[in-house]
Amino acid sequence: MSTKQAGTEGQTSPLGLTFRFFKRFIEIHGGRQAFENLTTGDVCTQYLLPYTASTKMSMVEHVRQQPDGHLYVKPATWFVSHAWSYLYLDVVDALDDFFQENGLDDAVAVWFCTFCNNQHEIQDQVYDFDHWFGIFRSSLRSVGNVVMVMSPWNDPTTLRRTWCVFEVYASVVENARFEIAMGRSQKASFLQDIQDDGAFYKMLSTIQSEKSETTIPSDRDNIFQLIRDEVGFVKLDRMVFEVLEKWMLRTVDQQIEQAADVLSRAGWLMVKGSLLRKKGQYVEAVDVYQTAHDVYLREKGVDFPETWNALAGVASSKVEIGGSLEEVQSMLEEVVAHQTRLVSKDHKETLSTMNRLGNVYSRQTKYDIAMPLLVECFERQRQLLGEEHMSTRETMSEISIVCVNQNKLEEALEWSLRCFNIQCRVLGEDHPNTSRMQNDVAILNLMLGNFEAALHHAAASYNVFRRTLGHDHMYTLITQANLGNTYRLVGNYEAAKRTLLDCLKHIQTDDLAKAVCVRNLGLLYLSTQDYARAIAYSKEGLVLMGAQYSRSNANYTRALPIMFIILRKAGRFAQLEEIDAFQNELVDAECDQEVWRNMQCHGCRLEIHGLLYECSNCMAYSLRYCRACVALNKPSSFCKHGADAIESTKPMVRFLQE
Repeated sequence: MSTKQAGTEGQTSPLGLTFRFFKRFIEIHGGRQAFENLTTGDVCTQYLLPYTASTKMSMVEHVRQQPDGHLYVKPATWFVSHAWSYLYLDVVDALDDFFQENGLDDAVAVWFCTFCNNQHEIQDQVYDFDHWFGIFRSSLRSVGNVVMVMSPWNDPTTLRRTWCVFEVYASVVENARFEIAMGRSQKASFLQDIQDDGAFYKMLSTIQSEKSETTIPSDRDNIFQLIRDEVGFVKLDRMVFEVLEKWMLRTVDQQIEQAADVLSRAGWLMVKGSLLRKKGQYVEAVDVYQTAHDVYLREKGVDFPETWNALAGVASSKVEIGGSLEEVQSMLEEVVAHQTRLVSKDHKETLSTMNRLGNVYSRQTKYDIAMPLLVECFERQRQLLGEEHMSTRETMSEISIVCVNQNKLEEALEWSLRCFNIQCRVLGEDHPNTSRMQNDVAILNLMLGNFEAALHHAAASYNVFRRTLGHDHMYTLITQANLGNTYRLVGNYEAAKRTLLDCLKHIQTDDLAKAVCVRNLGLLYLSTQDYARAIAYSKEGLVLMGAQYSRSNANYTRALPIMFIILRKAGRFAQLEEIDAFQNELVDAECDQEVWRNMQCHGCRLEIHGLLYECSNCMAYSLRYCRACVALNKPSSFCKHGADAIESTKPMVRFLQE
């Protein structure tokens, strides 16, 4: 890794002290034993101030006056961001490891505020915000490389201090290189914690620069205003997360390389697979889990539980990249059989695989198998792990999805809200798993016609995903696509267009996110009567949705009426080839009856048979009713446009045949 050159673009880098001096300072004051349990603040009081008392200068200037000062005082090439409450030896050890890992020796010079600011002057005078703002920003700009010491690894004190957050902000606006350093104790804590499947998401939800504080409240206000005006807290946190995530993967890779034996190596491969899945890197996760599975199978055989846990990881990752559902189903059925034989059904890993298998059955519209399996899984998890356990909550979410696909929307919403409320209580509102559930709540409110409630949940979910997982993650993109459609349904077409096009721009390889996004773009252009674009996007969405699900899956069959309405309004069914092509689509999707399959009436929540009724003054493809509910005037509960605005549409099959 190269170090950005200090003092570029005509700027002179401020003087710093070489890292060799940090170690020498320890030696001349009694060695490491004398510094045990001393914070950087303690070191300043006990050693630095007396050491520099003769000149009352900063440490840098004081050392510069010494005969051998030229050996230690040099232009700084790294700016160290740290907290004064950190143990000094931890800071030194963290920097020592960081510099070694990056091929730098003890001659590297650093700007360390404790040593570079005159602590004698600070003792006697209180400086205002502008003073410190100028020092920190100009120093950081000139140095060009920032390393932040982080402790604890999953909730660093530095990011709870607003002045340290300011240093991250300055790194962004000055385009400085930003890295992190971690002490040996924190690295050990990370290696222990990360073996828990929930540790990564917990870290993402805990670290929030916007919750940092300062001793002087006005400093916090000034820094926060700068951040909001120039960068935004999302970008700030994302930069920290991206650097931290790279460090995490590098550290796990080191464990894989340094493993004492093949089984230990496989264990760390499992940890890496989990990390990759959480980051949305499913292709890489498949390879890592497969390697672990091969090792376990070769070394321990079929009677070793981890052999099947690894294969479950392969299968679950394959689902997310559009792998064959039949192949994944077969793999998971095999895993469940072996796990049941080896550790029983009432085991956390077996139940986790049952949940995944239920998801695959659901994707194939095998709801009569999926629902009993998931309910059994939920009841066993509730007894074994409790309702608040992560695995139990994941099964509640899957049950909600099957309810949706069975047109049981209100029951689905009950499950989703139940799960969401538990997530908020156990994990907090800023946890990615909470946001996944909140997105489900938003979608169900959309389907039930509660558009304003949906907008609240969709926007909150998207904001958390964008901060914690990044803009390019599958969850963020799908939530953004849903948010765009929600804007359309509340009549904000400009926000809908901006959101959906931005979503499409960020999609790279995720076909499911793209299917949802382009389908919603088709709906937007249907609403604005731009039928050419509506047709293009809707056709693309159908193709992508067909690749993700079986043709009879509710996600696919719900997309067909959208295409039908667009083609009808655009006058395309005047052409026989369009009629023939769409009739074939209906047959393939088993929608060739006078039923609007998986299309619920907003009045009675039942599947619509025969004529479909809509309000001509409401947003296109928003609220739908059956004949019985129109006769009972139920549309008046959703809009105030009156009975004269209600229009009917013949079933797709009947329309095409007539």
